[in-house]
Amino acid sequence: MSPDEQDAQAYAAWSRGVRAFGKRFREEPGERRAPRTVFEHTGADTLPTSLYLCDSAGTAVICGAASGFRAGVDLWFLWMRPKRLQGSHFASPAQCRMVIDLVEGGQLDPCVTRIVEFDEIGTRTS
Repeated sequence: MSPDEQDAQAYAAWSRGVRAFGKRFREEPGERRAPRTVFEHTGADTLPTSLYLCDSAGTAVICGAASGFRAGVDLWFLWMRPKRLQGSHFASPAQCRMVIDLVEGGQLDPCVTRIVEFDEIGTRTS
């Protein structure tokens, strides 16, 4: 969670951590760009980082709050780098269990292996 902006030392430490996370995140797929959409399920503990990570004009989709419902949001990330927060209900517990079973059974790989442009979604790659 982001600290109070009045605590300059704590805010600077938090900012360094968020920037380091963003750098590492962008290194994984080998591209130097922020994601247009971030699906946020953790909630209070990670929403500020998800907003930082999301590309300008991108969207943070909130589909859960496992760490809590009351998330502090740094409005600077919303107005200086225009972004959107979008609420979305993911699934029932039974539907979540079905997805977990698919992952455990090797039928679904939840890892990001490639990032594509929107018009490339659904195309096959060799």
